[in-house]
Amino acid sequence: MPHKIGFVVVSSSGHEDGFSARELMIHAPTVSGWRSPRFCQFPQEIVLQMVERCRIRKLQLLAHQYMISSRVEFYISESLPEYFAPYQAERFRRLGYVSLCDNEMTGCKARELKSVYVDAVGQFLKLIFHENHVNKYNIYNQVALVAINIIGDPADLSDESNIASREKLIDHYLGPNTEDPALEGTCTG
Repeated sequence: MPHKIGFVVVSSSGHEDGFSARELMIHAPTVSGWRSPRFCQFPQEIVLQMVERCRIRKLQLLAHQYMISSRVEFYISESLPEYFAPYQAERFRRLGYVSLCDNEMTGCKARELKSVYVDAVGQFLKLIFHENHVNKYNIYNQVALVAINIIGDPADLSDESNIASREKLIDHYLGPNTEDPALEGTCTG
């Protein structure tokens, strides 16, 4: 049964202070998500490592209400090229892209949730964000992503070592202390 797959952010091409791509790893009402640097060069890129090798069935993107990319491309890989050297870029296989609405009809007040159905196996997902839609609120020509969900199944159900490597990956990025109040998902006030 497809379920939400955990991930960590391996790299991003940049971010505005206080809006790191690592914000995408936590789903809570108080999380703002990722924003590109002000007046950045396009395309912008984020690479995610899923906690296990999996078959991705669906990607859900929650776009910002006015820092909207015109297009987001998706790539998948079994392994991560060292330092993303250009000659190793072929390790990522292109899955496709999705275009996002410019949000003019809502006056840039609503966020767009885009669901993308795919059928691909891998452990690394690369998102490439193209130039922003121009509007009066986005004065620094940024793109942003509020949240992302990866829905799928483990690709290697019988592999016991996969569970151990998943726990090591989570401990590496989040630490062994899971009693972080930011991870609770509750908000008071």
